[in-house]
Amino acid sequence: MAALVGKWEYVSAENLEQYMEASGVPENLREMARKSQPNIEVVQSGDSWTIKTVVGEKTKDTTFKLNEEFDSVSLTGQPLKCKVTLDGDVMKESQKAGDVEVVITREVTGGELVSKMTLGSVTATVKFKKA
Repeated sequence: MAALVGKWEYVSAENLEQYMEASGVPENLREMARKSQPNIEVVQSGDSWTIKTVVGEKTKDTTFKLNEEFDSVSLTGQPLKCKVTLDGDVMKESQKAGDVEVVITREVTGGELVSKMTLGSVTATVKFKKA
C-alpha cells in the first residue's frame, strides 16, 4: 500500500453535492466545501496509519490500525465507529453513526488517488494527484 502514502492535492469531484446532501452536511459546511479544495496526507508508521484531511479551515486527523474498530468524529462533529481494511491495493473504510453507514474506498489508479464515498445509493468520487 506504499502507493497511498504521501501528500495528495485535489483534482476533481463528481456527485459531491448529492453525497453531502444525503449525508446531512449542513448548508454552511457544504458552501465551504464548494469553495475549497480538500487535500489529503496518508502516513504509514509500522502498523499504524494516519489520514489527514484538510478542507478549508477544517482539519481531520485519523490514526488507526487496520482491521481494528476505532472511534472518530466526522467533519460535521458527529461521533463515528470506524474500521479500515485492506483488500489488495484498495483501502476500505466503514464509518457508522447509529444505523447509517458510509463506505469510503481509496486506491491509486493511473497515478491518481481515487476516493469513493458511498451512502446508500449515493456515491461521490474525489480524485487527487501527488503533491
